[in-house]
Amino acid sequence: MIMKTLLITGAIALVVGFSGTLLTLFGPNTLEAQYVKFAIMLLLFLVMLVGSYWFVMVPSERTGRRRENPSGRDAEVGTPPPPREP
Repeated sequence: MIMKTLLITGAIALVVGFSGTLLTLFGPNTLEAQYVKFAIMLLLFLVMLVGSYWFVMVPSERTGRRRENPSGRDAEVGTPPPPREP
C-alpha cells in the first residue's frame, strides 16, 4: 500500500513539478503566466499534503487493514490499562 501511495503521489508531483519547471524556464513572463505558475505550485503543494495524509492515515497491508490497539489513556472505553511492572 505504501508503494502504491508513493507511486501515485510521486507521479503526480513529478508531472506537476516538471511542467512548472518548463513553464518557468521557457514560458512567457506575463501576468497570466505568473498566475498559471502559481496555480501549478499550489497543486504541487496539495499533492504533497494529500500524499502525506494518505501515507499516515491509510493502514498498510502488513497490519491486516486494521489499526493497532492503543494503550493507556488513548484506549477505548472499557479497555483495561496494561499491567504495571513491579
